[in-house]
Amino acid sequence: MRKRNSPPRERRRAAARSVNSKPLLPASLDEPTAWARLAPFLAFLFLVALYIATLHPSVAGGDSGELTAAALTGGVPHPSGYPLFALLARFFAALPLGHSPAWRVNLLSAVSTAAAGGLVCAVVWSWTRNAVAGLLAAALFGTNPLVWSHATGAEVFGLNAMFVALAFHLWSRVERTLSRRDVFALFFASGLAMCNHHTFVFVGAPLALCSLWTARRHLAARGVALALAFGLLGLVPYLYLMPASASAAAVSWGDETSIAGLVAHILRLNYGTFSMGRTGGQAVFIAQGTFLPTLWHMWGRAFPRLLWFGPLLALTGLHLGMKNRQTRRAASVLLFIFCFYSLTFCTLSNLSTSMPHLLGILGRFCIESDLVLAIASGFGLAALVQKLDPRSPWLRLVPVGVGAVFATGVAVHAGQASGRNNTVLRDFITTAFASLPPNAIVITAMGDDVTGSVFYLHEVEKLRPDVIHLDSDYLVKPWYTARKRRFHSDVYLPEGAHGKHGWNLKQLLDGNPNRPFILIGHPGDWDQSWQEGYKLAVYGLVCSLVRANEFPTYEEWAERDRQAIGTYDVAPALRAPDESWERALGQRVIGTQAGRAHLALQYAHERGDAPDATRTALRLLEDVIAKAGGDEELGIAAWPGTRKFELGPSVWKDLGMAYQFLSRVDDTYVPRFAVACERFVQRAHADDPDLPAARKYLNETRAARLNTIPHQTGSKRGAN
Repeated sequence: MRKRNSPPRERRRAAARSVNSKPLLPASLDEPTAWARLAPFLAFLFLVALYIATLHPSVAGGDSGELTAAALTGGVPHPSGYPLFALLARFFAALPLGHSPAWRVNLLSAVSTAAAGGLVCAVVWSWTRNAVAGLLAAALFGTNPLVWSHATGAEVFGLNAMFVALAFHLWSRVERTLSRRDVFALFFASGLAMCNHHTFVFVGAPLALCSLWTARRHLAARGVALALAFGLLGLVPYLYLMPASASAAAVSWGDETSIAGLVAHILRLNYGTFSMGRTGGQAVFIAQGTFLPTLWHMWGRAFPRLLWFGPLLALTGLHLGMKNRQTRRAASVLLFIFCFYSLTFCTLSNLSTSMPHLLGILGRFCIESDLVLAIASGFGLAALVQKLDPRSPWLRLVPVGVGAVFATGVAVHAGQASGRNNTVLRDFITTAFASLPPNAIVITAMGDDVTGSVFYLHEVEKLRPDVIHLDSDYLVKPWYTARKRRFHSDVYLPEGAHGKHGWNLKQLLDGNPNRPFILIGHPGDWDQSWQEGYKLAVYGLVCSLVRANEFPTYEEWAERDRQAIGTYDVAPALRAPDESWERALGQRVIGTQAGRAHLALQYAHERGDAPDATRTALRLLEDVIAKAGGDEELGIAAWPGTRKFELGPSVWKDLGMAYQFLSRVDDTYVPRFAVACERFVQRAHADDPDLPAARKYLNETRAARLNTIPHQTGSKRGAN
């Protein structure tokens, strides 16, 4: 009687896929098995050394600070909770290594991303028996600037890439051996991966289904049930979120102490489960979606990320792989998953692509598609090498070429991806917190990167423990205000949540009369209630809300501003890549500096156009223009190494006012006033109340204006 779990047809198929099947390299050039098996480990060792050498010394941008702080204080990170990352982060933070806790959590990303590179190499070798092709795939993937930059800071994307590569590796083993154990391992790994990042499902689900189909005769109904059980077992880390939510963690998102709360958090119901974010909550999420721009960012910009020839080699590998009996199935699955992941994600994505910073957020989701392209590029090299004559001297250059790819990737992308000297966020937060008065209440209203960095530095490294930190976006969450009231009973925090139907900023100010109130960021439109009885004093990197009758004099403000800014240097932030968190922070710092200049102008106006306050405003404004790329007509030179970016109309309006004030005592400022007016008119909104007067002045003086502007060196680097 034929054995149920080992039919002859399946044994023949297993033999055809076995490791003794025909390789893509000619037999005479096939690497020795022992050396070939070391190739994935060599790729891992090279990449982990590269990543550790370029690791962020402290907190990185994006969600890095919040993820690290939530994990190390025992709380729950933002949806979907990322329990696997949180547990592993606590393990890495406990390692007896030097540097800060943030550095040790950053190390988790370095190790997991390097492991992904090693597994990419292993997948290529398992199908082609060409270790050099596997190393090429690892080189293209590992030196990819998106991959590299996320490997140097605490993020979930390196761990996600590792699980994607592991899923491909386990599926490859199933295809070759029909092993039940590999099917079970694939399902268990997929469950764990879903505890880290949900986008894994677009890769893991197809591979898991393929493995069930391939090994169906070896599994039978009982094996399928066991595979599903292993998948569910991998989801167990999600249970960690319930005790973590119930703990006294200083940084924790939501209330997951109930089953309903846990499910809502895991499914990201507050964000919209099947989109990146819910429209209406933040302007960056749009209702109509961004399919084509996102697809271009994922596919079109893969060319520079993979050194231009990588995608071409991948297309070659997919085309030739489908013609080769040994790799036809692998090439078909790679192509399907690449298209399935890319098209599905781009359909669901609704993040605006209007700003470089938002493109940086989108970029992290290109890591999975780039990983598939890297594997396919390995197939391409193996297929091309197979077409060469075994005696060709060119074959000896292939390993040298792969080494050159590693070196080129490092050289080309190091400036964009390395975090070795990146202390931008730490420097900003420490400078801002150093300027805070004792026992202050500080609200961050400057983005997730700043808030997360404050979470980490304040709660983990205990920066200024006397300060109470709140976040403007979190204050609208009832669970957040309830947690803060429980931890800070000496602070008055109104019941319920902040917002249109809740309490306002003035109530918080009035309820804490003995505590200084500081904003990191600007009130903007999120709450203007403070304007009744309070005034805003911008100094250094922060804003202080003080009672109108206690507002400082110009001399008091100028001295405090000088001490608050200290030796802070915004240049590293402004010189960062356009799509980076650091660059976005630098531009926000420029906005704060423009606010300091505006306040100086207010002082000047109140003092009868006082020259001292006006010159302070002018120094700050001209320095803003220099940092934003300079202005040749005004004779303001750009800062070395910085790239031009657009300034709002208010900067040019204030610059014109400063020139106008000073022109009353020095007529050389008159032509500069006209230039500033032109810049303002070009950028002003149609409803700006000062626009008609500016246009009238330009029309009346057009014929009399000078044709040249006297040269002015502009602001120096130290002018902050």
